[in-house]
Amino acid sequence: MVRRGGRLEPTSWENALELARASLTTLIEAGKDVGVLGSARATNEENYLAVRLARGALRTGSVDSFLRATYQPLVDGIVAVANGRAPAGTLADVEASDFILVLEGDLANTHPQAAHAVIKAVKAGARLVTVGCARTQLARLAALHLPALPGERGFLVAGLVAAAVAEPEPAGSPERPLPGFEALRGSVAALPVSEQLRQVARWLAQATRAGILVGPDGGPPERLVREGTAIATLAAVTGHLGRPGSALLPLPARGNLRGACEMGVMPHLLPGTIPLTEATAGARLARVWGRAPASALGLTAAGMPGRVAGLVVHAEDVPAVAPTGQDVLEALGQTECLVVLDAFLTPTARAAHVVLPVASFAEGEGTITSLEGRVQRVRPAARPPGEARHGWRALSELSAALGLPFPYRSANDVLREIGEVVPAYAAVADGTRDEAWGTFTSPPSDDREPTLRPLAADRVVAALPAVLALEGVFDWGSDPLVSLSPTLCRDHVSRRKLYPQGLVQMSRRDADGLGVRHGWSVRLASAHGEVALPIVLCNELEPGVLLVPYAFRERVAGVLGGRSEVPVTAEKVQ
Repeated sequence: MVRRGGRLEPTSWENALELARASLTTLIEAGKDVGVLGSARATNEENYLAVRLARGALRTGSVDSFLRATYQPLVDGIVAVANGRAPAGTLADVEASDFILVLEGDLANTHPQAAHAVIKAVKAGARLVTVGCARTQLARLAALHLPALPGERGFLVAGLVAAAVAEPEPAGSPERPLPGFEALRGSVAALPVSEQLRQVARWLAQATRAGILVGPDGGPPERLVREGTAIATLAAVTGHLGRPGSALLPLPARGNLRGACEMGVMPHLLPGTIPLTEATAGARLARVWGRAPASALGLTAAGMPGRVAGLVVHAEDVPAVAPTGQDVLEALGQTECLVVLDAFLTPTARAAHVVLPVASFAEGEGTITSLEGRVQRVRPAARPPGEARHGWRALSELSAALGLPFPYRSANDVLREIGEVVPAYAAVADGTRDEAWGTFTSPPSDDREPTLRPLAADRVVAALPAVLALEGVFDWGSDPLVSLSPTLCRDHVSRRKLYPQGLVQMSRRDADGLGVRHGWSVRLASAHGEVALPIVLCNELEPGVLLVPYAFRERVAGVLGGRSEVPVTAEKVQ
């Protein structure tokens, strides 16, 4: 489809590709910025080709996905401590653990398979400790629950590190001090350490096999890097970082987010999560692509709408994942050339100048990478309808139209090329993807010694009575694959009908203190603004915590002021 006279009208594939090519080429020749958005909803092959399109054909480093900021910064922090070693471990390791630390979220809702592994371990006798602002289903099974305000998980983990390094000779710790140990101990010496933190640090240090699971967080990337650093440091000083059988798993918010990141859908890293300045990786890409990749640091996903003149979006409905969905949609409407490849006519597609229909999840082929690093095959259950094409083919044809030809006849050909440029995927041969639910990409534990760094602890200074934050990191209910299923979207639709103007979740204790009941409205005020919302009582929430579902984030945007959490006052609306 192409836009004519302000409306999208059907056209041929050839005409759509030509219009996309001509418009993007004109912008590039005029020196204007262009960008590409990949997606955790797309396969590895499609995300790799999105990076090839950006850095190869369009010559831009502005390639990203919105949910990358909820996952990759944690990984970056862990990798920095582990000297380049990626987070490792499997859910089977978690099941066999004798101690598990879960930093959530609500894993039973967001990652039920991971939650199931934790429950199996607890049934087998493992000791579970949960950290979060709500007493979730897993927290009710825990030996200990550590309350943490939104945004303070890293601060609490830094306290656990302080407790661990203060032990005279902690069991399970490395035989000799790790590089940077004294500087680390000095950086956390002033942190408050409760007896509960000391107990958890002892349990972790004494464990033979430990699992650490980290739920998604929508905070600023800089804070998440520090949080990842603190988590990896805790694992290192207790002897579990890289130990066979111990798992350290950041949990991606959507199915193939880890795969998208490993394919290079990031402005600051190349495929294989290799630094932009790595000469060997650049030469390898130049050999395979036939031209050197653009090595400049590009714009993030949040920075592209409104700043790039041309944008290619693959399998992503931007308003559903952007922190300010409506503002971003309006910015997309001002883009000079918006090309969307999707199976559904989403709000993003409706704003496009060119729409290229591609296969959906059940119609496509390729691979995805699980949270464990397991590469698994995706098989089509049906043919793409009408003139829709496989995503890998549509991206390849767009790239070829822009001057970068493609040698692929199938998704398998794309995967073989991925194996040439991403070392961890070299072993993912055609025959091994179907063995034991797929092939692991993460290398086995090695002898690289962690490097400890001083920790900077982040804390929400709640001078006001409560802290307001968003629940979740994207609007799951608006996903087309969810909204088209009456069963999956039932709760989402019901909540929208009952609370069309939004809602805020509050603990019963806080509600009693304000003299309000379920459904009554409260006024929330911060230094940035105020809003009145009806309350929904949530017995699991810690006192002083107010959560607004991500689907209603627009309602509290003025109160949050661009932050992920903010201190607020709450009062009953008379």
